[in-house]
Amino acid sequence: MTVAVVSGRCPLCGPTAPRKVIAQGIDFEYGVTGDQEFTVAACGCGVRFLDPRPADHEIAGLYPDDYEPYRFDRLPAPVRAGRMLIQLGKVRLIQKLVPPDARIVDLGCGAGALLRLLRRWGKPGWQLCGWDFPGPHLDRLRQAGIDVIAGPVTPSLAPQADLFILTQVIEHFADPDRVLSVLASSLRPGGRILLETPDTDGLDAQLFSARHWGGYHFPRHLVLFNHQTLIALIEKSGLVVEKVESLPSPAFWVQSAHHALVDRGAKRLSSLFTLSNPLLVAAATAFDLARSPFFPTTNLRLVARKP
Repeated sequence: MTVAVVSGRCPLCGPTAPRKVIAQGIDFEYGVTGDQEFTVAACGCGVRFLDPRPADHEIAGLYPDDYEPYRFDRLPAPVRAGRMLIQLGKVRLIQKLVPPDARIVDLGCGAGALLRLLRRWGKPGWQLCGWDFPGPHLDRLRQAGIDVIAGPVTPSLAPQADLFILTQVIEHFADPDRVLSVLASSLRPGGRILLETPDTDGLDAQLFSARHWGGYHFPRHLVLFNHQTLIALIEKSGLVVEKVESLPSPAFWVQSAHHALVDRGAKRLSSLFTLSNPLLVAAATAFDLARSPFFPTTNLRLVARKP
């Protein structure tokens, strides 16, 4: 299908800020928009964004039922085990960030893998909630006994919380500054936001910058940041940045190679470059782990606090 588009904008500098086109691509992963091409623009401040971008009423339709974050349970066992270790590390971090009776909201929760781990390994007094687009994935989470919010980020839906988790989510919003403003207003004093998002300064982002970088996730990633621009966005919302770090990003390495092979007509070879291939995911993870203490990867984690 072809989706309607509107002008994109930089959330730091506004809609009229100068920009230049730096990349162009299609929906390499799901083919929802067929051969429709989308362009990435770079603002002078460093923010990258789709321009034009899908119109608001088209957004929900870009996420098919087989969207990978909705179907975590269908990944091969070795890949699920690796992701489980990463998520357990996040549980340990969250235990340090919030009190035993905290209300924790996972915005963009997908199938709720992290929420299920928080319920199993977290504090018994935690109040857990998943927030996402309506769909079968939220129905399954509700059936598992976890509270859900189905709908857009608006002040009327935003609950009071001690922690908002946004794991690879903020880049899906056309107006991330507005989203963070809503969340900051709903945070209790001393509450935190734990955020992970692609980093445009990473090596694979540079190598595949013109078209094939997995972090573009055409046409779902609407705004992209690096360390400096993400910190500026957080501070714009009135929050205080406590920690910024680079994490392994195997998915973008695998996806970038996949997209390049697809464009070159190597369909049989490209079919091996998926997140269901445990050997490739493990190799990409090891490579990023070795580099992350010294160089930025394309996975950026930030913790911010409400004064």
